[in-house]
Amino acid sequence: MDRYIGLKLDGRYEITELIGVGGMANVYRGRDIMENRIVAVKILKSEYSENEEFVRRFRNESKAIAVLSHPNIVKIYDVGYENSMQYIVMEYIDGITLREYIEQQGMLKWRDCVHFTIQILRALQLAHDRGIVHRDIKPQNVMLLSDGSIKVMDFGIARFSREVENTDSEKTMGSVHYVSPEQASGTRTDERSDIYSVGVMMYEMLTGRKPFNGDTPVAVALKHMHDAPVPPSEYVSSIYPGLEEIILHAMEKDPAKRYQSASGMIRDIEAFKLDQSVTFGYLDKNDSKKEQNQSAAKEKLAAALLAIKPSKKEKPKKDRLIEAEEPEPVPEPEYYEEEYYDDDEIVVRHNYALPILAAVTVTVIIVATLFVANVILGAFKTAPSNSNEYRMPQLIGMNFYDARAQYTDIQLVATEEYNNDYASGVIFYQEKAEGRMVTIGDTIRVTVSKGTRMVDIPDLRNYHISSAIKALEDVGLSYTQIQQESDDVAADYVVRTDPAAYTSVEEGTVVKIFISLGPMTEDTVVPYVVGKNIEEATADIEAAHLVVKPQYITSSEPRDNVVSQNIEGGSSVARDTVVTIMVSDGSGEVPEENYDFPEYENPVENMPDEPVGEQTGGEPVDPSAEHTVTVYIDIPSNALNSYFLSFCYQGTQTAFGSSYSITSYQWAGKSFPVDFTGSGTVRIDAYIRFGVSVRLATYEIDFDSGTYVCEDYNDSAFRTVDNFAMF
Repeated sequence: MDRYIGLKLDGRYEITELIGVGGMANVYRGRDIMENRIVAVKILKSEYSENEEFVRRFRNESKAIAVLSHPNIVKIYDVGYENSMQYIVMEYIDGITLREYIEQQGMLKWRDCVHFTIQILRALQLAHDRGIVHRDIKPQNVMLLSDGSIKVMDFGIARFSREVENTDSEKTMGSVHYVSPEQASGTRTDERSDIYSVGVMMYEMLTGRKPFNGDTPVAVALKHMHDAPVPPSEYVSSIYPGLEEIILHAMEKDPAKRYQSASGMIRDIEAFKLDQSVTFGYLDKNDSKKEQNQSAAKEKLAAALLAIKPSKKEKPKKDRLIEAEEPEPVPEPEYYEEEYYDDDEIVVRHNYALPILAAVTVTVIIVATLFVANVILGAFKTAPSNSNEYRMPQLIGMNFYDARAQYTDIQLVATEEYNNDYASGVIFYQEKAEGRMVTIGDTIRVTVSKGTRMVDIPDLRNYHISSAIKALEDVGLSYTQIQQESDDVAADYVVRTDPAAYTSVEEGTVVKIFISLGPMTEDTVVPYVVGKNIEEATADIEAAHLVVKPQYITSSEPRDNVVSQNIEGGSSVARDTVVTIMVSDGSGEVPEENYDFPEYENPVENMPDEPVGEQTGGEPVDPSAEHTVTVYIDIPSNALNSYFLSFCYQGTQTAFGSSYSITSYQWAGKSFPVDFTGSGTVRIDAYIRFGVSVRLATYEIDFDSGTYVCEDYNDSAFRTVDNFAMF
């Protein structure tokens, strides 16, 4: 049995079962005892807990997710370290991975593909805006819920884009079938690396196959670096040209030729959804033929490289060339597969072999790509070659109208999107990067912020909790659950929200959902209704969950006014107790002996001339007792409400003496005197309650000596009751 099953982390998270095994961590299903919710707990494997690199990556994940709050990103609740064990507490997702769904379906319909892709890109857009690159986007790291929504997870190798760039000693990990060319070669990765991986996922969803396969991870990585993918339409002829353009544009080898942001890719997909006949002009037929010729030449080189068999002997400490007759000796890049990764995952370690391989590859294809290289170099010019060229300015952060007025040599065309980081009217994306050369008069597309999206909180009262959560997520709001007792709302249904329904808030705001536990099971307080009209009295009594029984009597009081009640106001009784009220018929006086009250099982004791609190029932005191002892109950100064004080024999629910009603404004910071009558020595427990009952203290009373001792006084009892009352 797993040693973590049954463990309670931080005294709060109870581990119940293992639900997933990963490369460096295992994922468990657990229960958050304090919040009463199911959670997922990711625990770093013990063999890596002492490894600084793995601990750093594990903490990177928590650091990455902690700054992200998005409906399409798994939520993180807590991060902890206990007994050399690193763990992350996350949202529990009840669904399947996108990998499992693809395997079930074979090929997805284009509508499903773009529906999933847009959600993934929106999650990545937020991460990229926060400076985080995921670097391991693949179907295994995307969860699919039953309602069709997507959750991106596993930021275990995520990198903050503002961190120091990779060094030669840094290891770059990823899933080999989805890894970008720059990641496979060990060069610097950025947001565009994630976009490449999304393109690969779209390719697989629509064709049912990965764009590149090979006998080894090395072979697959080389194809990502050098081979052009077979167009998806060659496998599935029904794929729309515009959709194929989007996929292949995202999978460009050169990051500068890909989509430069997730929002740019979303924009094209949304345009395709509106019109399936749309094309974007990213692919040129002549260039395609040249790429096919180049691909054939590179395939021969790759085949020759893969024919080189690595030595079975122990690797020497220094790099060496492996001899082969054909082709010329070329060192193979060192890809080390370690046992803690999936078959899909690789680790790239830099050495001098990779630059040599790159040089040989460039030499083979240089002639065929000369024309293309000239075009690419032209695209990256930063100095004008004639008077019609114009250096692109930095527009991001400027007001759109100010930018249009200042830079009249270019035509700015704007689209608007909501953005939490930029004020309304401010540019946050420009089609051409700063410093690039454009032609005077060119049309440049920019995206302008519409400001933070404001949404109205829906009215969720009497919604089942599952429906309420979906309704909030549908409008882009987060939530936290709070349970409370309710007399009017059934268990597991919403009582109210905070902020209240129809309040306008920012997208992503956390809304408190108050969930009913059902009706309270404690006693209720009888209202005082003497002097009220029968209708008012009936409403008050029924509101206290009591049954009203009116009886008309002869009285000079105004007709329908309550003359008396059989249970005193303020008394604590069980719910559904019958309260008889005597109501005037307005005809004349009535002698006191005509009042015929039914016998009540738990009568209220008469108040003394000098009250020490209002007695509200309880077991009557034994009249044959010989001694009376006054016990002083300390009431803290922070008491806020009216409370009920009751007493039981220690360890039982058998009442001892009467119960009392205490008001904070009279007794806060004072000692409340209670008289007990009996003989011998008795141990009793004192309880304070207001909806919830909490033990206050234990008292040992010696009636023969007239003394008592207070034990285990719980000074937080009133605070616990007050917290409950605030709900």
